[in-house]
Amino acid sequence: MKTPYLAFFFAALSSVALAGGDKVDDAKATIKQDAREVGQTVARDSKQVGQAVARDSKAVGHAVAAKSKEVGHTVAQGSREAAHSVAQSSKKVGAAVAKGARTVGDTAKQDTRKVGEALSSHKADDPK
Repeated sequence: MKTPYLAFFFAALSSVALAGGDKVDDAKATIKQDAREVGQTVARDSKQVGQAVARDSKAVGHAVAAKSKEVGHTVAQGSREAAHSVAQSSKKVGAAVAKGARTVGDTAKQDTRKVGEALSSHKADDPK
């Protein structure tokens, strides 16, 4: 009599074990599927974030380039104006130096002529 109960007990135990195994397999499959979905969601969100960052970076790059170009034009204009001012000042200084040199040259000629005349008159007075 004990044997049929034992057989029944072992049969029930093996079906519980099989049912437990099915539950474990189902849990593994569910975890695997959930992990796959999470991975796909992370990948999709990462792609969207990456695209947004790229778009924003491009916009910032264009804004910086435009501002740099504007600043470059302003600096170039300032440099042209400064160069023109320096050129005009140099021209004025050059003209003043040339005028001074002519004045000095004229004075030197007059002084040379006077010295020459003085020496000539001295030689004429010299009874050697």
